[in-house]
Amino acid sequence: MQLSLSILIGLLLGVTTLAAQSATPIATSAAISTAAISTAGATEPIVAVFATGAMVRSEGVFSTDLIQGVPALPRVRVAPAPQVGAWSQLSRTSVVQALRTAGLDLSAIRWTGPESARVSRAMRDLGETEVRDRITQELQRRFARSGGEIEVHLSRPWRTVSIPDESVDIRLQDLPAAGLQSLVSLKVEVLTGRDTVGSWFQPIQVRHWCEVPVAAVALRRGQPLVDAETVLERRDILASRGILKALPTAAQDYELAESLAPGQSLSDRSLRLKTVVFRGRRVDARIQAGTLEITTKVEALEDGYPGQSIRVRNPLSKREFRGVVQGEDSVLIPL
Repeated sequence: MQLSLSILIGLLLGVTTLAAQSATPIATSAAISTAAISTAGATEPIVAVFATGAMVRSEGVFSTDLIQGVPALPRVRVAPAPQVGAWSQLSRTSVVQALRTAGLDLSAIRWTGPESARVSRAMRDLGETEVRDRITQELQRRFARSGGEIEVHLSRPWRTVSIPDESVDIRLQDLPAAGLQSLVSLKVEVLTGRDTVGSWFQPIQVRHWCEVPVAAVALRRGQPLVDAETVLERRDILASRGILKALPTAAQDYELAESLAPGQSLSDRSLRLKTVVFRGRRVDARIQAGTLEITTKVEALEDGYPGQSIRVRNPLSKREFRGVVQGEDSVLIPL
């Protein structure tokens, strides 16, 4: 017995040299210390317990998953992890052989436990809260870069699924190319590393909350924007398309294109450039015909703002034309 223990100690102390020559990675200590072995008793052999089974991750099956009772046992990979949903049976003999290849000889240890262990992947439940949070984070990253807060509700209850108990990547497919909408059906794909665990279609309700300008009092059509009293309120900009997120910086150039009730949000249809041509006034008109340009006076038959096409009339011939407003009391009539 003394001779066997001496041989075992020698082998255990030689793990560092042997493991350095082995291609098998060892994640913890490369050798079992003399002090650790001595705690087992100078005259008693080390008794190792081989597990009946183990739950492992995708990195593989390690010595510490299957063996107990060996002081300072290095964490040596002894087998690949089984596929998700499958299991494998590992014999004690194959594990001991894998450790011997790694430079660790446990042949003199007294074993207890079964001759083989059943190994499967460690799993956990993927619940509704985690899925909703991941969807929210992805939509926030893609569609709310300019500001605001995305809020997501699942239109259909999520059925809890079992996934590997490790880092997962949740990807969203079939995102709307035209932009986010209040109701969206997404394909939720769950991956671990390069392996796809599963994919599911999930309808969701989306809200995009932003601080937007709204009418503080009743506003009238044609009122200069600089005189319009507005306040910022938190609104869902997906509930009504075209909600104005912010007022233009050059507010002095704009006026209201529609009347608004108190609390009504401004939209992209609520503003227009200020009217610079007024109905009934005589305005300067530049008439272009190829390279020829003539300047004359015409009568505006409509109000107009820069860029708008309005009707004008030659006061002499009474003939009507359409002109594009260029600036204050100025239009361009292309022929």
